Amino acid sequence: MKIYNPHELVGKEVYDANGNPVGWIDKTWNSWDQNYPGYFFGIKPNPNARTNYFRGTYKLVPIYNDYITEVGDRITLNRTLNELSYFWNKTVPCGQITCPTDKLVEMPVFDKYNSRVGTLYPWLDTNDTYQTYACFVDPYLCQKWNLPTNTLMPIPTQYLTQVTDTVTFDKSLDELREYWKQHQKF
Repeated sequence: MKIYNPHELVGKEVYDANGNPVGWIDKTWNSWDQNYPGYFFGIKPNPNARTNYFRGTYKLVPIYNDYITEVGDRITLNRTLNELSYFWNKTVPCGQITCPTDKLVEMPVFDKYNSRVGTLYPWLDTNDTYQTYACFVDPYLCQKWNLPTNTLMPIPTQYLTQVTDTVTFDKSLDELREYWKQHQKF
């Protein structure tokens, strides 16, 4: 669904395709592609969804506006809670190891020289896999690189090389900037 003012959705309750409450929209980000779909949303899961579907996490469940079928007093998605939580148990290759997606969500990200880049977020692709992650680039880098703020930028999973209490990419800040220049469509 095309969304024109994503900030109007913040605070609204979210229901899955079967009418089950999921939580509420807590945050919104711009996409690197301002064409369609344009926005990503972070759902804060309610206690039932958190306990039964999302491993008890308080992290935001990322979606994009293609998941939204109806907006009114509440938001209805075209996915069920089972489909939304499917990725939470998936693992992602990170160099020599694999990590569960729920561990990577909202982790600080650094380049290969330990310079802070931003925060990591994933989302389901149309075939229900996580082939690309997104980095919420720190505002000081957005300003320095002339990137829009509050924007998620794409990161292929093969860029993730080391995971401890942070995520490390195998690229430098300059290499990341060039990659994002190629993929940015503003």
